[in-house]
Amino acid sequence: MKEAIAVIGEGITEYYFFNSIKDEYRQFNLKPSYPKHSSSQKDLEKEINKAIEMEYSQIFCVIDMDNKKEGKERQTYENLKRRLQGKHTVKRTGYQYEIHFIETERCTELFFLFYFAYTTKCYGNQTELLNELNKHCPYDKSEKFFRSHALHQYFQQNGGNFMQALRNAAKSMKEKEKSGRDYTYSQMAELFEALGIKAE
Repeated sequence: MKEAIAVIGEGITEYYFFNSIKDEYRQFNLKPSYPKHSSSQKDLEKEINKAIEMEYSQIFCVIDMDNKKEGKERQTYENLKRRLQGKHTVKRTGYQYEIHFIETERCTELFFLFYFAYTTKCYGNQTELLNELNKHCPYDKSEKFFRSHALHQYFQQNGGNFMQALRNAAKSMKEKEKSGRDYTYSQMAELFEALGIKAE
């Protein structure tokens, strides 16, 4: 059995970000190797099943919550999470694995903003959040931009700080639990802590 971690991103933003992180931290494998532009929850479950077949011991699913806040999408996601999250054992082989859902609201770009500043502002949509990020660092949510910039290094070169992002993400979760708010939070610090990367 592999003591290995698979990180499953929903789309190209996560793919390019985690690939840039891997240049410094090589503790995990990124799934899928190249994602569709917009993965459905069915695609997400397929990638989870592939990681299970490959016997990864820890499987982290990085989730944007902006399109899962209500209605059918919310219900489908909650059902998927309820069914898959947690520890599992394959009786036939004894293989054990654990699935984690790592959520960010509105989207992964909030964690990018945390490289530069902490906020609890409620963003009405993704565009508002991207505009806020652009006040600190030029950013375009496009494959052309992602191909031209190693995101993690790019943010740091433009004055951002990864350790600060981890601290801010952890702070957002503490405040979320304390206040009960359901917006502007990120569980990304939990993912990186599982990779052995803690905020300094």
